[in-house]
Amino acid sequence: MKFVIKHESGSRLRIHACVGRMTLSQADIFEYYLKNTGGVSDVTVYDRTCDAVIFFTGGRDGVIKALSSFSFESAEKAVSLPRHSARAVEREFEDRLFFTVALRLAKRFLLPAPLRAVITAVKAVKYAARGVKELLRGNFSTASSVMFLLNIGDILDEWTHKKAVNDLAQTMSLGVEKVWKRGGGADILTDVKDIRRDDVIVVRTGGLIPLDGTVAGGEATVNQASLTGESEPVPKKEGGVVYAGTAVDEGELLIRVTSVSGSGRYDRIVRMIEESEKLKSSAEARSVHIADSLVPYSLIGTAAVWLITRNAVKALAVLMVDFSCALKLSMPIAVLSAMKECGQKNITVKGGKALEAAAEAETVVFDKTGTLTEASPTVKEIYTFGDESGDECLRLAACLEEHFPHSIASAVVGAAKKRGLRHDEHHAKVEYVVAHGIASSVDGVRCVIGSHHFVFEDEGCVIPEEKRELFDSIPGEYSQLYLAVGGR
Repeated sequence: MKFVIKHESGSRLRIHACVGRMTLSQADIFEYYLKNTGGVSDVTVYDRTCDAVIFFTGGRDGVIKALSSFSFESAEKAVSLPRHSARAVEREFEDRLFFTVALRLAKRFLLPAPLRAVITAVKAVKYAARGVKELLRGNFSTASSVMFLLNIGDILDEWTHKKAVNDLAQTMSLGVEKVWKRGGGADILTDVKDIRRDDVIVVRTGGLIPLDGTVAGGEATVNQASLTGESEPVPKKEGGVVYAGTAVDEGELLIRVTSVSGSGRYDRIVRMIEESEKLKSSAEARSVHIADSLVPYSLIGTAAVWLITRNAVKALAVLMVDFSCALKLSMPIAVLSAMKECGQKNITVKGGKALEAAAEAETVVFDKTGTLTEASPTVKEIYTFGDESGDECLRLAACLEEHFPHSIASAVVGAAKKRGLRHDEHHAKVEYVVAHGIASSVDGVRCVIGSHHFVFEDEGCVIPEEKRELFDSIPGEYSQLYLAVGGR
């Protein structure tokens, strides 16, 4: 696909895609493709004009290279798109708002007055309580204006609320894109969106369970605090039920999927958000009370103006400036926006009451390690004590560790990826030994990786005498991970 650079300034590019038109789906594909490009910090795609504004770090060569190889067909297979598009929600309400205004103008300038009066009278049935006085007076113009403004207000109200809920739900979604699927005796890394009901997936220590299901094999403890609030991990074995969003603390589970991606988790998030809206803070309750209290005064003021001026338009103007509706709308939207911003910072908030309680709290108690700290180790050095090179050892370690998404495993896999080392599966079934490490076999030879106690004491592995001095010289300030093949 061809692109034209329309403007360039520092680390910002504005480009134009040379296509006739861009659908909402294509705009999402293009945006997520660019966001996954190295060096790109932010992207905004405008589907109507086929333009995109790209912010990048470093040079622009990586962005230009990504654009030159882009096509919608290949990018759609390469990126994982959200099941619920915020762009589609916004476009739906933009279109509704536009057509409401356009229809209003068309009726005003194209339809004769008698026909407009008939249409107004029919629509006024829905707003009988608000417009009956004006209809009895025959002031169809005023009644039509009131209904138009109310309709616009309803659309903006629904739009703001749905967009806030949609954005918050997306922020709180799992974000798991791939999962290990058991098939034919082997584990295959598969997109979550391709998993079907009754498929069997494998989740190991530190892994997030992406889908609801039942345990088909294995045994593990599962942290369900994100859904149930339980402080202690729950043991799970064959026949047990597991839920999307919970995490495997220790062990390995074979899970038979009962609810595919999108059929349960998103809906539960939205329901949780809607339920959390009922947990109103005292500020929200006060705003509702004030708004309700203002209604009688607004009606009294309207009646007083009409009695003094005998002018219905001036009387209705009092209702137009009434801000009780704004009070009722602004507080819930403010709470939803705060919940969304917290979600972007990995903080889950269950309603306005929780926000208010947090603001008034003087002491906060955290229940586990990792809440305040982030485990992100890196591979510092590789020492070898056999004939294999450091890259060969790292390749094999990454091949085993990629099955277990804990922090040290992620560091090993990341180091192999950084060095461009491919680690195709050529080992037997991977066995996780709780609190020790991983065991498997390569070409019939036992292979273990894990702690000093596991490798040297439990497995009886030894260091060659000629390498003992090198082993003893390893700095003690670093955490050490040991890999042994065939006892060495």
